[in-house]
Amino acid sequence: MSRKGTFVQPLVATVVLLALVAACAPAPTPVVVEKEKVVEKPVVQTVVVEKEKVVEKPVVQTVVVEKEKEVMVTSTPKPLPAGAVKIVPFLTTESDPDSVDLFQQIVAEYEKTHPDVQVDMVLVGHGVEDARIVTAMAVGADLGIIQVEPRSVPDFVEAGYLLPLDDVVKAIGEKDFKPNSRIILNGHTWAIGYAGGTHGTLWVRKDLFEKAGLEFPKTYDELLAAAKALTQDTDGDGKIDIYGIGLPAGPDGATTARFVNFVYQNCGDYFDKEGNLVFDQPQVLEAVKRYVALLEYSPPGYTGWSWFDGLNAFMAGKVAMHPYGGRLGVNVYKADPELRDKSTVIVFPAGDKVRAGRGTYDYLAIASTAKFPDAAKDFMAFYLTGDRLARFLLTVPGHLMPPLYSVAELITTMDNEYVKRYPEDVKTLFASQDTNAEPTINMGAVDTKTCTFSPTLNPMPWAGCIFSRKPPIDAEMIQRIVINKESPEDAWKWAYTEMKKCADEWKAQHPGWKPPK
Repeated sequence: MSRKGTFVQPLVATVVLLALVAACAPAPTPVVVEKEKVVEKPVVQTVVVEKEKVVEKPVVQTVVVEKEKEVMVTSTPKPLPAGAVKIVPFLTTESDPDSVDLFQQIVAEYEKTHPDVQVDMVLVGHGVEDARIVTAMAVGADLGIIQVEPRSVPDFVEAGYLLPLDDVVKAIGEKDFKPNSRIILNGHTWAIGYAGGTHGTLWVRKDLFEKAGLEFPKTYDELLAAAKALTQDTDGDGKIDIYGIGLPAGPDGATTARFVNFVYQNCGDYFDKEGNLVFDQPQVLEAVKRYVALLEYSPPGYTGWSWFDGLNAFMAGKVAMHPYGGRLGVNVYKADPELRDKSTVIVFPAGDKVRAGRGTYDYLAIASTAKFPDAAKDFMAFYLTGDRLARFLLTVPGHLMPPLYSVAELITTMDNEYVKRYPEDVKTLFASQDTNAEPTINMGAVDTKTCTFSPTLNPMPWAGCIFSRKPPIDAEMIQRIVINKESPEDAWKWAYTEMKKCADEWKAQHPGWKPPK
């Protein structure tokens, strides 16, 4: 939710909630690892030496040790009374009317062949799902299938909030999953992507560029110049009617999602693959300055913007450019087909050193408090396979990207009016998936020494401390500059100091941690 004119508020961060809930919540059903440790017992041995003096010498005897054993523990539901049904809650932020309608169709298809199961869709606001999950876990509520933020998965796994999804992966086929479409920790899958998305693309008004005699920007300097040129008083009344770009600086993840593009493309990152801070390198400061420079050409109120404010400004004709995924094009098409025909999507040129953008999947998991985990897993596999997921993704074509190779292939064969009308835009959006990464699950995606982009599944265990707080550290950094009028240097130093604290504190509590190889 957008909060205008606000800055640092006394909100309780999710990472703090996790710690509190872990102490007071009813015991969930986590993965339990049993270990038979090496036991060293001192044994007294009597030795006789000269002059019949007795010396007692302790000798360490090592007892046999076995390898650690891993045991999956899940709840065993009680038998249902005759005629009762298994209710599986499905918590999601997918509130688009077409998406909701299609999801209900899929549920009806499943329930037709599974009359003893009822799947209940629970809609929550985007960006608040983690808080909803933490609150529910505190009282042991039945959550069933849940949509989770990737940055929170390591914390949720450690707290025992999630069940492993290895059975679901096996049912679908492990080789069908695209890179990064699963979150794997400790050798187990805990979350599965159902739709990919990007913020590495930029929507532009073709008609305004043509009228101004401008080419679409391919570099940051061209982007800045276009933003300045397209900020216009069109009726001569002394007031700006169209702003060059809609860029958020609000206190939530919407700002982070856009700012990551600037970090990556300027050869920066947050941490390297080994978990060492790299946000303190000078190229990141350059990314900060570039982001702030563009804000001069954003509409008033951008310090309160959240996820949909820029989209709405574009639809209202108030901005000439806005970085967003495919949903913007679909929403404009529904509301104003003429405006949609005047618009197109290009690669977001936030820097000139690395071709990369911020993008990831939306993930589903199963809560450890699920009363019917087997039914939840079965429906998840049903939902993600066949033509069902493809149909769902086409409710917002170009925005919801497939996590499975089989689904991607199927989509190309399906009849869809929007895809047929704007094939090049859809191709641009889908192509961006190949150069996308997300700091919370692709730690070290950019090598800051060589400026090469090589994302791997490498979760940032302390991500919740950085990105789940309100505001996230990088978003608060931007707000310190534009609201508190701090210098970019001071705000940046504050930000990387806070990030280092998060990493150092987590590492101190987990001295044996090593990043995956």
